[in-house]
Amino acid sequence: MSPGGRDGTISAELEASCAQEPIHLLGAVQSYGFLMVIDLASGCIVQVSAGIVRHWPGLPDAAALLGKPLCDWAAAVEGPAVLDIDVLPTSHCLRLPWRPRFEQTCALPAPAGSRDWECLGHRCGEVAILEWLPVDGGVDEAQRQSQVFADFAAVIARLRRAEGLDAFFRECVKVIQEVSAFDRVMIYRFLPDGCGEIVAEHTAPGYEQKYLGLRFPASDIPAQARTLYLTNTLRILADVEAPMDALVPERLPNGEALDQSHCLLRGLSPVHLSYLRNMGVRATMTLSIVCDGKLWGLIACHHHRTRTPPYQIRDGMRQIAELLAEIANMRIEALSHLEAVRHRLALDSLLNQFHQVLIQDGDISTVLELWMPQLLSAFDARTLGVRIGTLACVGGPGARHGSSHQILDEVGARLDNQDLAPQVHMWDDLLTSQKSALLYLPEAAGLLLAQRHDEDTIFCFLTRPEVVQQVNWGGEPVKDVVALPNGRVRLEPRRSFAIWQQSVLGHSTPWLHTDAEALQNLLRILSEVNKLQVNRRMQETLHWRAHHDHLTGLYNRRAMEDAVSRRLDDGQYNTALMLLDLDHFKKINDTYGHETGDLMLQQLSHRLKAVMREPDLLARLGGDEFMLLLQIPHPNAATALTFAERLHHAVASPFDIKGQQFRIGISVGIAIPPGHGRTVSELLRHADLALYQAKSLGRGRSVMFELAMAASQRDHYLLERDLDEAVERNQLSLVFQPKVDLLSRKVVGLEALVRWNHPTRGQNSPSAFIPIAERSDQIIRIDRWVMRSAIAEQARRLSHGLATLPVAINLSIADILSPNLVPYLSGLLEQYQVPPEALEVEVTESCFMRELAETQDVLRALNDSGIATALDDFGTGFSSLSYLRQLPLQCLKIDQSFTWSMLQDPNAEKLTQAIVAMGIALRMTIVAEGVETREQMNWLLVHGCHIGQGYYFSPPVAAQDLQQVIERLEIRLSA
Repeated sequence: MSPGGRDGTISAELEASCAQEPIHLLGAVQSYGFLMVIDLASGCIVQVSAGIVRHWPGLPDAAALLGKPLCDWAAAVEGPAVLDIDVLPTSHCLRLPWRPRFEQTCALPAPAGSRDWECLGHRCGEVAILEWLPVDGGVDEAQRQSQVFADFAAVIARLRRAEGLDAFFRECVKVIQEVSAFDRVMIYRFLPDGCGEIVAEHTAPGYEQKYLGLRFPASDIPAQARTLYLTNTLRILADVEAPMDALVPERLPNGEALDQSHCLLRGLSPVHLSYLRNMGVRATMTLSIVCDGKLWGLIACHHHRTRTPPYQIRDGMRQIAELLAEIANMRIEALSHLEAVRHRLALDSLLNQFHQVLIQDGDISTVLELWMPQLLSAFDARTLGVRIGTLACVGGPGARHGSSHQILDEVGARLDNQDLAPQVHMWDDLLTSQKSALLYLPEAAGLLLAQRHDEDTIFCFLTRPEVVQQVNWGGEPVKDVVALPNGRVRLEPRRSFAIWQQSVLGHSTPWLHTDAEALQNLLRILSEVNKLQVNRRMQETLHWRAHHDHLTGLYNRRAMEDAVSRRLDDGQYNTALMLLDLDHFKKINDTYGHETGDLMLQQLSHRLKAVMREPDLLARLGGDEFMLLLQIPHPNAATALTFAERLHHAVASPFDIKGQQFRIGISVGIAIPPGHGRTVSELLRHADLALYQAKSLGRGRSVMFELAMAASQRDHYLLERDLDEAVERNQLSLVFQPKVDLLSRKVVGLEALVRWNHPTRGQNSPSAFIPIAERSDQIIRIDRWVMRSAIAEQARRLSHGLATLPVAINLSIADILSPNLVPYLSGLLEQYQVPPEALEVEVTESCFMRELAETQDVLRALNDSGIATALDDFGTGFSSLSYLRQLPLQCLKIDQSFTWSMLQDPNAEKLTQAIVAMGIALRMTIVAEGVETREQMNWLLVHGCHIGQGYYFSPPVAAQDLQQVIERLEIRLSA
């Protein structure tokens, strides 16, 4: 039995799923025409409607067309014989000048009337769909439709003359009924709850209006149908009682069902057909009304006789119907907007007057009380409430069972505090449930609540009372389901559409979007006026905070730059711009805390202000950096430096902070306009270069900007930029310097040293680029490259059977403190199959002086993994014996400066001897760097030093020359 039997029954499964039924995939075709589906790639027919055999003379079986080229079964009526299906549209059907080739199945000439078929085509995915509709018709019907075309201009004029929505609705259904010749035409409008209401109805003579003002439940037109109706705006059912034709085969070659969304011959579901039968309808035409991209409603045309030939809807009539629907779309949209605009203008006018009064008076509570009746009348409301900061107000004639704060707390509980964007919430059914009702506003059935976020959530609200509404339904809005013995059910949407009245309680008059916008506007006005009142009290404080540093009370950067810019723009070049920086201020912060540092900055600002004169400007730019604009009648370097010296004297005396005495100096960079710049940014940049130079020269001094500084900065920048690409461009290389056991005169280790071969600058020593790398955070990339290259060279030596000489690599504090140093080194050793004993890590005193605990942990982890650690350049820092005792070190390297001077300077000799003795006492291996003479080597040997390293033995050499250098060195030392 078919899914929807002629006995009026459907399966229980179909009844359960009818609301979600994919109505565009039913696979049913209206039987008064036929359908062909053509594969775009091959041009062959892949699917047809089974009823084609009724319309195609001599065709024995619908399947006979499958797999055959379209050109064998269809031909152009006129013009070229090519049937181009690739250019068909996808969103609507296009009338094609094609005819069915009946002669393919008829031995005799084509039967009379065989060309009286129209072809509609569109594309859908990888197929084209051709629909064939008969165009046979009587002369009277053809003449009537022709007359409609001739009178169409007058029809449009009638629609344009209608003023207001109700008048337009009445004229629209009358016009469409006259044009289409359907017995009954209705406009069906969707309501916010999904139900529909007939807002206009017109009938042909002899038929009475039956449905005007009636409502129909949302289930009559389910959501999936509404979605389809947004794109498929014209639907025609020529004969409700005619059986639907199935598709042959049921599915496309890819296994999918045919999408019939835009098919004019698309069949209807059994439930829908039963619904129409119960209404006494034999044929329908439905047009969608789409406003603002949403399905506003439908134009439903019902006929009590079939609209098959000779009374079918021809192509021209379909186009006119669609055009009338589009006109209805535009007019309904325009008239709806017009009504909304009138309401909005009235509210806006009232709110603008209210705003003006508020600005003039300033007291929100007083003005609200005076204007309350007008505001409530404009919104058709009973209660108005506002909460903005400390402002809390509730007014109006509506019943209240609590204080203003209780009411506002109850309403405020409904706010959405997660979303900070302005919002409006609408309820018109508060009294339908005890849970949704407001305890302190018992008469409120409707609530309109606007909220904004302004430091805190603010809101205002309106309420409306209950309006008991009598709703007339088109029949009781339920569907009768009758179970049958065979497991099927009979679904009867409704056999009677007689008026069924229902009283709707607990609702208020619905809120409009214009009400919501106006209430949000009212909240904005109240918020702005409230801010204005607060801002007037805070203006001076906020202005001061915006232009001053909160710690010192001086100008901040922005205010200072603006003030300097104004003077420069006015051509006032009788100034000198100075940048001041405290020397070693970070140590005070790190050692004594930021509170002490802040107190020092405050005292410093007082001392600087005491030196300044009235026209001078002083600002704190941030941290320990200050900016001073000194006014000088005839600015020159000497005068500026003289004044800078006064600044140094001002800070020379100790700072007394919490009973402690602190001495601190300043470095000063100076730039003088216009020679050093005509804008603030230029002067700041050049003063900053001079300040950098002052720090480089030892701090505690003042330096005037010179053009050479800018060039030096540019060279520094270019070198930093090139260094960033050095690793990727393979410009780095390693050299190795032997370490010699002074007693055995044998090479016992190596130190790996990095070199940079710049493409234009040539070889760069580490002293030139390592500091740049440390400042620009490139040092870790270079360190990692050194690790990998050194371990790879060790692997190469081992593979050639050479002696295992531990290679030492130098690591920066940045790499020491990186979280994955030890795993990274261990991974490299494992990757290259090099034992950890073949690697040694050297760190400088500055590393553990800055981060003792972290350095201690990392060195211990390296030792645990088998990697030895050494302290490099010992004697140049400030390390103490207690630090050395705490660190897990196996080797102490004496800085080369001691080695160079120990034989000329008795003090240096004593210090070197003490270092050796201390290292031996701590059971460390002692390495002396910078050994350049035999006398130095002999002195070190006599005083117990274990290992020597320096140019006396060998300069750093490339890896390929290393083994030969080692062999020659050992021969030379043993001679």
